[in-house]
Amino acid sequence: MLMDKILNLLGLACKARKLRLGFTATSVAVKKGEIQMVIMAKDSSPHTREKIERLCKQYRVDIYYIADQAKLGQALGKHSQTVVGISSRDMALAIKALME
Repeated sequence: MLMDKILNLLGLACKARKLRLGFTATSVAVKKGEIQMVIMAKDSSPHTREKIERLCKQYRVDIYYIADQAKLGQALGKHSQTVVGISSRDMALAIKALME
């Protein structure tokens, strides 16, 4: 139920073009200071997870693990998705409130 709310918010953010989808797009946006929060699929590869965690720690960006790649992708109208960067401060705050 809670997961559905978060995935719905991500879907809205995607339609509003407030997300960066994928490892490369998210990494570049984090380095530019455009990302408020990173969402990763729980079943992401250890290699990808390590690189994103290091980047988020360096740039002080919150990172959360939710759903699996298929569910995360489905919420965003994709086949699967591993890494999502949220550029909207309001959307990041709303998701953070739900996560806590």
